[in-house]
Amino acid sequence: MEKVIRTIKRSQSDDEDINFWRGKTADERLDALQVLREQYIALFNKQQEDNESRKALRRVYRVIKQARS
Repeated sequence: MEKVIRTIKRSQSDDEDINFWRGKTADERLDALQVLREQYIALFNKQQEDNESRKALRRVYRVIKQARS
């Protein structure tokens, strides 16, 4: 398979978006990400999958916490 490299020029609005998000703190960026995640879950009716992934994450967290203690 031949490798293909494409160069894509960014627009001025892309630069403005990048500068906007660079001006935010890490907590503000995470909060925005959580809002988008919640909107996605509600829009595509993914509550069940979200609940299952939260349970799995809690199990992983508990195992890691016990291993570090």
